[in-house]
Amino acid sequence: MYAFKALTSKETFLSILISILPLINIQAEVDPNYYIYLCFGQSNMEGNAKAESIDAQVDSRFKMLATCKFDSPARVLGKWYTAKVPIVNPIGGLGPSDYFGRTMVAALPKDHKVGVVAVAMGGSPIEMFDKDKFQQKLDDNPNEWWATIAKQHYGGNPYQRLIDMAKKAQEVGVIKGILLHQGCSNNGDPNWPNMVKKIYNDMLTDLGLNAEDVPLFVGETLRQDQGGACYGHNTVVARMPKVVLTSHVISSEGCPGNNTDPWHFSAMGYRMMGYRYAYEALKLMNQPLRADEEYTLPNNLKQVFTVKELTADVDSELTLKKGRTKNINVTATFLDGHQENVTDSIHFEVPDFITVTGNKLKAVEAEYGVVTITYTDFARNTSQLTITINPQLSSIGTPTASVHPQMPVIFNASGQRINQPQRGLNIINGKKVMIK
Repeated sequence: MYAFKALTSKETFLSILISILPLINIQAEVDPNYYIYLCFGQSNMEGNAKAESIDAQVDSRFKMLATCKFDSPARVLGKWYTAKVPIVNPIGGLGPSDYFGRTMVAALPKDHKVGVVAVAMGGSPIEMFDKDKFQQKLDDNPNEWWATIAKQHYGGNPYQRLIDMAKKAQEVGVIKGILLHQGCSNNGDPNWPNMVKKIYNDMLTDLGLNAEDVPLFVGETLRQDQGGACYGHNTVVARMPKVVLTSHVISSEGCPGNNTDPWHFSAMGYRMMGYRYAYEALKLMNQPLRADEEYTLPNNLKQVFTVKELTADVDSELTLKKGRTKNINVTATFLDGHQENVTDSIHFEVPDFITVTGNKLKAVEAEYGVVTITYTDFARNTSQLTITINPQLSSIGTPTASVHPQMPVIFNASGQRINQPQRGLNIINGKKVMIK
C-alpha cells in the first residue's frame, strides 16, 4: 500500500504519479474485431510456390505473428507483421494462408483485422502435432527434412510453439478458426481423422476454446486430374465432418498443380485454395461472399476476383420438351485466367413456363423464351449470359403442348412474346428469322 500525504502542489501530484506508473501492469485490450486463425500442416500449408508480381500487394489489416525467427525479411519470434510472403517460416513460399487472409480482410468491415498464426513443416506426418507422440516420432526420424525444420525453427516441438504463439495472439484478438492442410505423409491412413480430432481437441483445451466457436477447416490434397499423387487421401478427408462435427472440408477441385512434382499446388492453385478457405469461414459468419462495400480492391485482387466470362455447359439455344428437366452448370473465367464452377452462386431469371430448383430447369409447358443467368463476383461485378428455350417440335413442325397450331408463336430477341414480327431478330415457330 502507498500512503499519500496531502497534495500541496501540482508538481507533487505529478511526481507521485510518475513514481507509481512502472508498478501498474498495463495490458493491451483484446480487440473483438481482431480475428485470429491458427494454421498448421505440412508443405502445402508451409507454402511451396514462389510469390509472383500479382502477390506483392498486401493490406496492412492482414497480419502474421512470427512463429519463428526470420532473417529475410527480418522478423522476430512473437512479433506481429503485415502478412507478406513468406508467412509460415523462412523456407516457405506462397500458400493457402496468404489468400485466406487477403480475402477475409476484403470481405469484413474496415474496423476488422485478420491475423494468422502458422506452424508447418514440409513432409511432416500429422503425429508431429500430437503433443503425446511428437517426441517419439522425432526420435525415430532424426534426419528427416521435417525433423530438421521442427528443431531449427520450432524448438523441436511444433505443437507447443503453435500453442504458445496462439496464447500470445489471444492477448490482442479472438481465435475464430483453425486451418489444416496435411495428408500426403499419412496418405490414406484410415485413422487420420481420429488423430486430427485428438490434436484439435488438445488445442481447444490448451487454449480455453469451445469447438462451436472455433471451426476446423480441412483442405483436400491435389486432385488426380491435376497430377496429384495423394488424391486418394481426399476420401479420408471427406470423413472429417462425421468425426469432428465442427469441421469443414475445403475442396481442391480444379486447383492446378505446379507441373513439377505430384504433391504441390501452383501459385494459382494456392490462391484458389486460400480464398476457398475464406469463403467457408465467411459462410459460417453469415457474411456475403463479396468485398465489403467500403473496401477498394487493390489491382492484384481485382485480377483474382473479377469475372472475364461466364460459360454454361449447354448450348445457347436449348430444346426443352414439356415436362423435361435440364441441369445447367456455369463456369466463370477470371481475369487472371483461373476458372471456377460458380453454379451454386448463380441466379436464374426464367419465363413463367419454366420452374427452377437449384440449377435444374423444368418446362411445365412447351413455350419459347429466354433464360437469363446472373453471377455477381467477389469484386461486386455482375456478369450475365442468356439461353434461348425452344419447345420440342412435333413431326409436322408445329409446337406441341397448348399452343394453337393455326397461330404462329413469335418472340423477339429478348425472349418477349409478341403478336407480330418486328424489325431485327424474331423467333417464329422455333426458327430464327431476321427482318430488316
